[in-house]
Amino acid sequence: MNSASNQRDRGQVTGSIRDFLLAADELPSPRGAALKLIELARDPEVRIDAVVRVIRSDPALSGFVLRAASAARFGRTERSLDLQQAVIRLGMNIVRAHAVALSLVTNRPKVTSKRFNYNAFWTSSLLTAAVMETLAHHRGDLPASEAFTLGLLSEIGTLAFATGAPATYDLTLEQAARGTDPVETVEVATFGFDRHELSAVLLADWGLPTSLADVVYWQCDPEGGGFEPDSRSYRLACGLQLATKLADTCLAAQPDPDSVATIYLRAAILDLTPEETRKLATDALAELPMWTDLVRLPKPAITALPSSWVD
Repeated sequence: MNSASNQRDRGQVTGSIRDFLLAADELPSPRGAALKLIELARDPEVRIDAVVRVIRSDPALSGFVLRAASAARFGRTERSLDLQQAVIRLGMNIVRAHAVALSLVTNRPKVTSKRFNYNAFWTSSLLTAAVMETLAHHRGDLPASEAFTLGLLSEIGTLAFATGAPATYDLTLEQAARGTDPVETVEVATFGFDRHELSAVLLADWGLPTSLADVVYWQCDPEGGGFEPDSRSYRLACGLQLATKLADTCLAAQPDPDSVATIYLRAAILDLTPEETRKLATDALAELPMWTDLVRLPKPAITALPSSWVD
């Protein structure tokens, strides 16, 4: 979301998004087990064993949920963790979000956009999720499962642009590459809304809590979202902005000084020193191959190592 976003009426923005979704050529859509979990979540009386049965029917989803719930990545081994324990630990909202994400990764939609790289998009999303989760554990005052989910799905609007209006979106990306305005500003000029606003509507439609959708909506302008400075939503929005920038910088051919400066500025708001910020990125990068292997994405080449960033 750009700095002018809070000058636009959110109801009008949402209306424009609804029109776009209705007219879209194709949209990212959950299938299989993910769709069943969305339906189950609408039932307030749903039993956990019914949820587990659906997850168990999809081996890839089972592995994804177990990995997400396991504390082994943080130095504690829990080999006996089973699916029921994993669902209880994560909660239905987070399990559903993971199912949606995995469904979108593995059921690759038809993408005719010439400027959108599907593998790079999901690699960046997984790294953003890993940064968010690592940040949550570093701070201790953010829910790690929610943080991971936000990082994983916060840019899903980009995929919706690329599948829903590929030709127009290619022109939008070309215009952004030629100019100096952020791509979100060019998206608003073209569509009437940006990727984050579109992401928030899609996530709400898929059943994620409104509080998380609001964080996604305001991730580029946490101060403009009306969050209380000491609220969890504000810290999550700040963390999401930091994590997205960190992921983009790590996956770039070389670190951009302006992006690194923005990273350190947002990190300072979250009480992170430059050294802690670089360690955050390094720890998340160590997790990335596990996630890319799990969803069968190519191993990314990391050239902009955090150790090369300057304060």
